[in-house]
Amino acid sequence: MKRKIAVISAFVLASCALLTGCGSGNTDSRTDTASQSAAQTDGTKKTVKLNVGYLPSPGHLLYFVAKEEGLFEEEGLDVNLVLFNENNSELASLESGKIDVGAFGSSELVTYLADGHELTVFGGAMIAGHGLIVKPELVEGIPEEEWTLDLLKGKNVGVEGVDSGHIVYRAAVKKLGLEDEVNFQIFSDGADAYNSLKNDDIDAAILYAPYRILAEDEGYVIFSNSGTVEGYEDHVCCRQAALSSTLANEPDTYTAFLRALIRAYHFYQENPDKTIADSQIYVDVDEESLRKDTYDYDSQIANPDPDITGMTNFYEALVYTDFVEEFDISQGLSSELYDKALQEVAAENPDDAIYQYLLDYHNERD
Repeated sequence: MKRKIAVISAFVLASCALLTGCGSGNTDSRTDTASQSAAQTDGTKKTVKLNVGYLPSPGHLLYFVAKEEGLFEEEGLDVNLVLFNENNSELASLESGKIDVGAFGSSELVTYLADGHELTVFGGAMIAGHGLIVKPELVEGIPEEEWTLDLLKGKNVGVEGVDSGHIVYRAAVKKLGLEDEVNFQIFSDGADAYNSLKNDDIDAAILYAPYRILAEDEGYVIFSNSGTVEGYEDHVCCRQAALSSTLANEPDTYTAFLRALIRAYHFYQENPDKTIADSQIYVDVDEESLRKDTYDYDSQIANPDPDITGMTNFYEALVYTDFVEEFDISQGLSSELYDKALQEVAAENPDDAIYQYLLDYHNERD
């Protein structure tokens, strides 16, 4: 069942001042890979060590909940969360063996796969999560129901590289025939784009959670959230990925990893207060703002499903916007382990409405 969803790469707008104290670990804290780790024994139960890369965003909350609520531990995993501030260094750490798995921006994953890297997308993380932030004068005196992307004509819009929000809005602008009338100004990272907006060098910026709410708090206007853009509703963003060889060699480990994330999704749906508390350990944003970004701006900001249909449609958006040439992306996408993990968790909870929703969601998007 094919939807017109463009899967977008998650771009992180991290500034050092904002990210001080956000979570545990760094890129030098690597110990062993899963296949190399020494098994710890607790009776007859084997514990496997995993180093997991994350970005300081509410979109990665499945990691935070699974870690803080002991769900990884219950699945026999000793997880070390390793902080990154952008996708490319995180992908490089995956390929060099410094981390075993992580949630990576979909755009970066598609471009890596296009270049022949041996990665496999096998699960989901963030959904949507970007906002088009504009100066208040751009919409001054215009009723919100009349706000359209035509208002961006002649404007400079800051983006981070081939970011997911960038691709959604660029594709939407192109569909409207405005590609030559909107200037997407590319920055090395989201912090630079945000600072450029604050310095009045650009008129708008596409910002990633939690920075869209921080921008709104500073007087800028959320023109729209990326998950509401026509044709790209609830688009996928960050995806779980690992080396293809690692997944093939350690299927039980990564099935257990996905079970923990599925259970974390259930917790996130039922326990907003504790989910926000868990997330605040890793995302240095005040409680009220983090709650808005996590629960108010998107229909759901996180989902563990790999969403093969959404990834395929996002690949098509990258081709449409001329960021990649056509290739067979299906070789880098797999729902096999997720399907197994979800069936196992759902079988243990046959009457649970949240797990039934995930089953229905998966059947629609596989």
